[in-house]
Amino acid sequence: MPYIRHFYMRWKLILLICFFVHFTVAQQMKMETHHQINSASKNIFLLMMDSMMIKMDAVPVTSRPDIDFMSQMIPHHQGAIGMAKYETGHGKNNHMMQLAKSIIAEQNSEIQLMKILINRLNDSTQKINKSFSDEMADSMKVMMKNMPSDTGLNDIDKAFAMVMIPHHQAAIHMAAVLIKYSVNNKVATFAKQLISEEQIEIEQMSAFINE
Repeated sequence: MPYIRHFYMRWKLILLICFFVHFTVAQQMKMETHHQINSASKNIFLLMMDSMMIKMDAVPVTSRPDIDFMSQMIPHHQGAIGMAKYETGHGKNNHMMQLAKSIIAEQNSEIQLMKILINRLNDSTQKINKSFSDEMADSMKVMMKNMPSDTGLNDIDKAFAMVMIPHHQAAIHMAAVLIKYSVNNKVATFAKQLISEEQIEIEQMSAFINE
């Protein structure tokens, strides 16, 4: 009898373990499926923004304003280029598609310029300023807060404009922060030009949305 009782208890324990494993796996599959559905339903431009933020977060911070500004702005520009390329391939509004092409050319050129400037600045000494890093981080927080809701992005052209506006506004804010802390005239001049260019594009996109 003790042997039978021991066998029974052991078998019961095995059944409980199997049930727990099955339940855990089922829950995990449910969570993964839910995540996949959410990702699949999210607007493509918002997904691109998520990817851009991951790349920006991965950029090493030196607390040297001129270098950190450009190191962050490169993936920020790359995010804009990715969204603009999607707009040129899937958009229907000629004005927005032309603007997207302009953004691609403009920001590709600026990326090359920033890479050249970074290489030159890497050999120079610049005062460390952690306040700059905090203000740059605030720019990203405001950008994500101002992103439109996924449910209101049904029209591809308007979705492009609605996501690109807070993206551009963040770039303008980042450039304004850089100007406060920059010790390099060339980088500061570039930041001022960026503000002017992106403000014009914001006005064009806002006008299109409000048509």
